[in-house]
Amino acid sequence: MSTPQPQPRKPAPVSRSEGIVAVLRDEILRGQYRAGERLPSERDLTTRFDTSRGAVREALKKLEQLGIASIQRGGARVVPVEHCTLDVLGPLLDLDDIPDAKLVDEVLQVFGVLMDTAARAALEKATDEDLAYADGIIAEILAHDRSDIQAHVATRRLGEFFVDVADHLVLRLIVNGLRTTFLARLRERGFLVKLSDESRWRVATELRSALAARDAAGVGRAMRRLNRIFRNSARDALLSARTGKQRTTA
Repeated sequence: MSTPQPQPRKPAPVSRSEGIVAVLRDEILRGQYRAGERLPSERDLTTRFDTSRGAVREALKKLEQLGIASIQRGGARVVPVEHCTLDVLGPLLDLDDIPDAKLVDEVLQVFGVLMDTAARAALEKATDEDLAYADGIIAEILAHDRSDIQAHVATRRLGEFFVDVADHLVLRLIVNGLRTTFLARLRERGFLVKLSDESRWRVATELRSALAARDAAGVGRAMRRLNRIFRNSARDALLSARTGKQRTTA
């Protein structure tokens, strides 16, 4: 008797208000509405989306929660994107088939600062057992038989270790926000930042020595070097993808 195979999970149905949010959000992020400009009235949106006024009001409230619109007397107005919340990063990434290189670099730059802070804070609080655990993760990164994906996973585990040991709630929340709204999305779209064997060995060895010596400055240098490698790799991957797309469409 054959074992039934698990069926792929179907995506959850999108409600009418969520559908309206997705359309208006993308239109705003694409610049179809300028900052300060009033969005269409509830009546106009009800007609456009062939839905109830309640669904439109719920959608406008969700846009306000994103920080992308402000509900005022006389209607909802567009808020400048720089005043929005982290939740718009994912939709910004999804605007194009190939993510915007400047946006990706800015996120990785900020993420690098957070990881640098987490590593230094973790070093101050780490026990000898903690450092031994970190050394084990670094040994996985240094292993010659590690694939790019395995090395990437081990590097991510090391970052998670630093955040956990740092025990800094606000830092953890911001890191979680960037991971779930942006970095995980980037991985799902196939843009996995790769570490060459040489760069992986150099940074991991430097970080291993600094941790063993409880050298905060050395840990900071290694983390900044790692961040530069990630940013350069992401830039090259996006440039290659964009060049390939231009050749295909030419």
